[in-house]
Amino acid sequence: MVEKLVAGVDFSGAKTVPNETWLACGRVGNLGLDITEVIKVGSHALAKEVAARGGLASVGVDCPFSVPVEFISFLAQKKVRKDYENWQELAQEIAFMSQDEFINTIKEFKKEPKRLTDTLSTAPALSPLHRGNPSMVQMTYHGMRLLAMLDPKKFFVLPFQDKVPFGCSVIEVYPRALLKTLGLPDTGYKSQEKDDLEKVEAARERIIHSLVSLRERKGITYQKFPRMSLSKGCINQAIQSEHALDALLACYATAVFLVEPSLFKDPLDTDNMDVLIEGWIYNPEKPAS
Repeated sequence: MVEKLVAGVDFSGAKTVPNETWLACGRVGNLGLDITEVIKVGSHALAKEVAARGGLASVGVDCPFSVPVEFISFLAQKKVRKDYENWQELAQEIAFMSQDEFINTIKEFKKEPKRLTDTLSTAPALSPLHRGNPSMVQMTYHGMRLLAMLDPKKFFVLPFQDKVPFGCSVIEVYPRALLKTLGLPDTGYKSQEKDDLEKVEAARERIIHSLVSLRERKGITYQKFPRMSLSKGCINQAIQSEHALDALLACYATAVFLVEPSLFKDPLDTDNMDVLIEGWIYNPEKPAS
């Protein structure tokens, strides 16, 4: 295959802005995925950083791209308008809301339903409206605003928008679900406590080395998944930060999406058109042994 540029983003749910948002980039081709950079950009600079990397074929972002249909209907009633006909209308509405207005509307709604894709996720997925710990509300709000600001001539957000010729697809990914698919530990690598530092860094290192040796580790089971290579500098970044590792995993999931789209369910196969406004988590499935 022709070599393609890919990126993965771990979008922080922190309340402060700017916050610790990470970007991982690489090239995927016949030899697999070569990670070229893993950097902290901050949520405020993410759109600019992504746009600056010309030639991207796909970007995977770890955050909800939309909200449940129940909340969408509630928002339309609150705004005294007809139902939102598509995701673009909804994203535009939220892009012009303040964060306080968005959060207060969710509080007024009083429920935290899940999207269809959250209920079907390989790993348990929280509602985009979840206000506990971890809070998903800020991540959902800032993520949707980011997507609404992307240049529609260069980016198309799946499954909402049609493909743009020579454009870059943007997909929602979920690192924890990817780890489940790959048979790797999906917990134990995240903690902010100093006493846990040595343990969580060891867990991150094991995950990275398992990814690098994935095809050898599982025999023929993962032969359709691309090999991954990265420098010691990128490895160190991912070991030192859970957010950097999640960005790396997001980049890998995006590379799989380009190399082996057959491993991904088509959201329309659910026979539920809500996915066209709620969104879809693009996570590969493990092939049958």
